[in-house]
Amino acid sequence: MKPAPLYCFFIVFTLLAPPGGHSSDGFPWQKIEEGFEFKAARIDGHPYQSPIKLKVLRVSLEKFQVRVLDTRVYGADRMEIRTLAKKAQALAAINGGFFTPEYRPLGLLIVDGKEVNPLRRADWGVFLIQENRPRIIHTNEFQNDRNISQAMQVGPRLVVNGRELQMKRQIARRSALGVTMNYQLILLNTDDTDVYAQDLARIFHLPESQGGLGCRDALVLDGGPSAQMYAEYKHLKIDIPGRWGVPNGIGVFKRNP
Repeated sequence: MKPAPLYCFFIVFTLLAPPGGHSSDGFPWQKIEEGFEFKAARIDGHPYQSPIKLKVLRVSLEKFQVRVLDTRVYGADRMEIRTLAKKAQALAAINGGFFTPEYRPLGLLIVDGKEVNPLRRADWGVFLIQENRPRIIHTNEFQNDRNISQAMQVGPRLVVNGRELQMKRQIARRSALGVTMNYQLILLNTDDTDVYAQDLARIFHLPESQGGLGCRDALVLDGGPSAQMYAEYKHLKIDIPGRWGVPNGIGVFKRNP
């Protein structure tokens, strides 16, 4: 992996968590279009172990399409996410899974119904879209079928069936995704801050009434210097660069009428 597996109009809302670590205000969402929302937040205080800045997208698959992006389609072994998003004509994109020092993908990739990289027997999760519904499952649960249009294997998982998992004490720049109780897709990137994996799991797990994202399931994408996010749609502009190009990502597209 390269190098470690744990591996944006900006309005920033400052949320100072009270002693219980909960904020009744939550993170205010900015509606960009029906089914496409954005929020930015700064979290500082107990129980979080370090100050955190986040940029987050929430996407409804009824209104928007989500696809796995593979740089090899464009004749390259890696690209910055902003470049890959523009090549693919995506409205937004975030970096994807792990890869070797030679930028070869590690783990399952399914793009538009076609398997382009095999499953890896590892204690990771699989993000997939099946019959237009996003899911996150464990590697051992995965069974391919023609109803899976997109899939990416990566991990570890942060939240499983609404339960926050216990994570190793590791801090890094992060990118991650989650699936809410209403099957909306969350794409998240830390904004120039390092975050403990446990704190990220808590943010995904907590309901919005307590300042979280209210996810049923969540997992990390490749982090550290790989973590990057780009969006350019209507009045929204996000550009969080990484330190190197990546071989794949996840893109958001407008559905055809």
